[in-house]
Amino acid sequence: MSDFREFVEGYYQRFLEAIEAFDRASLEGVLGVFDQVRERGGTLWVAGNGGSAAIANHTICDATKLTYAPGDRPFRTHSLAANVPMLTALANDLSYEEVFRQQLVYYLGPDDAVLLISSSGSSPNVVEACRYARERGVPTVAFVGFDGGELRRLADHVVWIPVENYGMSEDLHQSVMHCITQYLSGRNQSP
Repeated sequence: MSDFREFVEGYYQRFLEAIEAFDRASLEGVLGVFDQVRERGGTLWVAGNGGSAAIANHTICDATKLTYAPGDRPFRTHSLAANVPMLTALANDLSYEEVFRQQLVYYLGPDDAVLLISSSGSSPNVVEACRYARERGVPTVAFVGFDGGELRRLADHVVWIPVENYGMSEDLHQSVMHCITQYLSGRNQSP
């Protein structure tokens, strides 16, 4: 049991260091993109794989439901990871690298933005979606970890969690989403 206790202490020490290390000022650019999309009546498209897909799907719930105020324009959000039939059809007919990009080809509008979540920052399908969104001239936001990968260099706005641990990166990406959506909720509920 002492090995487990040491592991737990070490894990949470590294987790606290990751919280302290990330640049919170980067959240202001993300908020600006979200506000712009909402004001224009656009849609925020969100993509990620694995745990990041779960964060993408959770983002949709909080960004839409939590921030809604009666009489106000809803913040329309959609997860590109949520439609399993679409994902499998595109992966089968094109390639897994194209599953997010191709959905953007179908749906992306000029008032939209794209949020890409990837701990490594190097997932080919997420990177391809970012490239396509940039070609279309819509704002891109990336939540990344590790060294940030290709997304850190490609996206317009980046929240980089400098930690080399998938779980910690995902936990902090989730907390960033909660922080921003709770702020939006409180702001939208204020008189």
